[in-house]
Parts: sequence; C-alpha cells; structure tokens
Amino acid sequence: SSIVTIVLSFGTQKMAKEHAIIRKLQAVEGLGSVSIICSDKTGTLTQNKMTVEDYYIDGKRISAEAIDISDQAQKCLLNYSILCNDSTNENGVEIGDPTETALINLGSRYGVEAASIRKLYPRNGELPFDSDRKMMSTLHLIDGKNQMIVKGAVDKLLERTEQIWTKEGIRKITEEDKEKIQRQNQKFSMEGLRVLAFTYREIPKNHTLTSQDEDHLVFLGLIAMMDPPREESKAAVAECIKAGIRPVMITGDHKITAAAIAKRVGILHDL
Repeated sequence: SSIVTIVLSFGTQKMAKEHAIIRKLQAVEGLGSVSIICSDKTGTLTQNKMTVEDYYIDGKRISAEAIDISDQAQKCLLNYSILCNDSTNENGVEIGDPTETALINLGSRYGVEAASIRKLYPRNGELPFDSDRKMMSTLHLIDGKNQMIVKGAVDKLLERTEQIWTKEGIRKITEEDKEKIQRQNQKFSMEGLRVLAFTYREIPKNHTLTSQDEDHLVFLGLIAMMDPPREESKAAVAECIKAGIRPVMITGDHKITAAAIAKRVGILHDL
C-alpha cells in the first residue's frame, strides 16, 4: 500500500504542476478510466460576466466589436443604455444588475465613461423597473429636449411604440417593422442571448413622470448580451473529446441558453 501511495503522490504532484489540486489521493485512482467529465456552466465554462454581444438598429445587426460610436444612432443607443441604467463600475468594483453593468462596461470599452455621460445628462426623473411593466424609464435634458428613455422587454415596449428611428428620419412604425424586430429578437433568443429594447419620447418640461407616460414611444434599437465562454473552454473540451472523454455541461439555465453555450465550446453539435 505504501508503494501505491508513493505512485499516487507522484500523480498528485504532476497534476499540481498542471494547476489541478487533488485533496484526497484516492481521487486520483479513478482518473485512468475517466469516460465522462461533468462541468458546471456559469463561472467554469463561462466567464460569469454578462457581456454585450450585438446591437440591432435601423434594421441592421452590429456585433459589439464593430460598433462605431461616430455613427449617430449607435452613439445614441450607447448613451441611452448608460443613462437608463442604475449600475456603476468604479475602480473595478461593479455594483448593480449584471445586465446593466454589461451596458456600462461596453461604454468604457469605447472610451465612453458612465460617470461623464451621466454628468452631462443628469437624471431628472425616473420610473423604476417592476416585473409587471417589465420596463424602466429615466428622464434627461438632452440637446434641449426633455427626453424620456424607456428600456425593457421587447414585446412589452413594442406594444407601446408608435414611431421608429431610421437614418431617413423618424416615421410611423408599421406591423412589418414590428415583425422584423420580433424576428431578430427571436433569433437572438435562439442563440442564448438576453435582449433589451430601447425606446424614447419627448416629455413636456416640468412634468412629473407617471406610468401613463410610457406610451407613444419611438423605437431605437435592441441590445443583446450573454455570459460568454472562457477562452480556454473550447480547447479543454476539444482535448477531452480527443482523449475519448465525453464532456457534459450542467446548468440550471433555460435549454436554449445552455445549448448556445454548449455549441460555442464544442460540447453540443448540430445533428
């Protein structure tokens, strides 16, 4: 038994060099015959950090890497996502909902800091999010206009939207427009992305906001985000498969979200 212990301890040392720590020597014994490895999703296969993946504006999908803040509409969507937002990220300390911190982190990525935008356009009124309305609103003086920004669930906001922003100007929204937006929302959802819609409208000055004001809205765009896989996850999964080990992902997420991540890391393949 002492020889076995020595062999196992050498195995433990080797694994420690590979950055894997085994608390009990007996646990190493079964590693020679592993056929399945089960892994948690959040924080293990993924970064445990919500990240913006895509914009959708003026009928076009734009990846987060391709956002152009010199474009009027994209800059407007970025600013509105920071203003209609209760989270903060100061000195690397994130406070607030992960979905909202993802929005201000995207701003920082493009040199648009939340603190400076919020100082430029202070919040003069608000209607906090609640689960019945599935939206939140904030009021700001922007370019001389008393602008209410409303963000929330796509279906709920589309019910209240009357106009749409386009490069040719603001016009009445059509059923065809709404169907196109819903199709894009569905596509994002099938990719495991969480989607927020952004709308706005002008409000009379010196007016106190009520939920009745969340109507007659102008549709601006969608922002889609997710907790992306870790860079090293895909390589680790590929190594397991190459070694004849079947990797399995365990999560409490919706199956659509789970499937999207599993595909990205190589655990799930289209049949």
